[in-house]
Amino acid sequence: MCPGWRAFYVDTPPAGVTAPESWKRPEFRDAKTAEFSYRVRSGSLAQKYFTFGGQHQAGLYQQVSGIVPGTPLRFSVYMQTWGCMAGTDSWNICPTGEKSNNPPPMHTRAGIDPTGGTDPWSPGVIWSPEINAYDVWTLFQVEAVAENSTVTVFTYSFADWFDHVFRINNDVYIDDASLIALNEVLPTATQPPATEPPTPDAALPSPTSGPTATSLPTATPFATATPRSDGAIVHVVQAGETLSIIANLYQVPQETLIELNAIANANILEVGQDLIIVAPNATETPTPLPPTSLPVVTPTATPAASPTPIPPSATPTPVSVVRATTIPTSTPLPPIDESASKTSLSPLGGFFIGAGFLLVAVAVFIFVRELLRR
Repeated sequence: MCPGWRAFYVDTPPAGVTAPESWKRPEFRDAKTAEFSYRVRSGSLAQKYFTFGGQHQAGLYQQVSGIVPGTPLRFSVYMQTWGCMAGTDSWNICPTGEKSNNPPPMHTRAGIDPTGGTDPWSPGVIWSPEINAYDVWTLFQVEAVAENSTVTVFTYSFADWFDHVFRINNDVYIDDASLIALNEVLPTATQPPATEPPTPDAALPSPTSGPTATSLPTATPFATATPRSDGAIVHVVQAGETLSIIANLYQVPQETLIELNAIANANILEVGQDLIIVAPNATETPTPLPPTSLPVVTPTATPAASPTPIPPSATPTPVSVVRATTIPTSTPLPPIDESASKTSLSPLGGFFIGAGFLLVAVAVFIFVRELLRR
């Protein structure tokens, strides 16, 4: 069981139950995010109870003290149910997995005893409407005025096999419960639509007369938060509020609130703490200038300089190397004197060249002879 909560259940099948031979006491345990994330609404754990292959009538309750009598209260809690008829291949396996298959009416609802009693069958308990919350987290809310310094809040379910059909799975999951005083100023809350209208099935059995459904008192309207001049929306934490409740009120993800407010522990909030719901504008929108405040300047076109054409040479000469600089054509090049490139040898120069060749030949002969001797 969750800390501070107690379980109630009915061991003996009440009169009018269609399958008394399948009546069971439910098992109570936790549901872990690591195992079935879709069975936990926030945090890492949720409360679970169930009967495997049997009907049940059970719920949870908690007494809350320190309340001023006459205080209008609202009890909110999220519940989800899973009911499944086994398939033809196996009697103990749900053919649709995590989704319900021909589930029974579960008659899930929430209640408040404004006098602080612990009897869920007391006619003084005020109950919310019943909603069959199959496979989806559904918000249940009920309001009452405290008649004592202690009040008691309840959850309730009844796996009703009104059609005599055997269901292998009859599970209830509970998370994010809160009790708040309505005389505090709170933002507007949006009630999520019911996933399925209440099923008008067989009358609810009970050991005596059963819990009596009572119409809800008129809800106190919430105050709508007013954005600040910079565009930010800030919520002041009230007594009894949790991060999940505030996130639901403003319809924003809890992760967004944790990031905007740098919250280290999502389970700890202080009364009076300012929570940023919508961050201020990153930059203010600049005020547009009047159309005539800036002069209109017409650019003046500057004519481009006309290129100076280079007159072609009378006789084009092929060029084999592209050079970085060009030779001006205004001054003609002098003609090439081919006779200057020719060189003649004098008789004395021929003598010295011949003597050189002779010395080289003698040196090579001596070197080869020495190699042969070795």
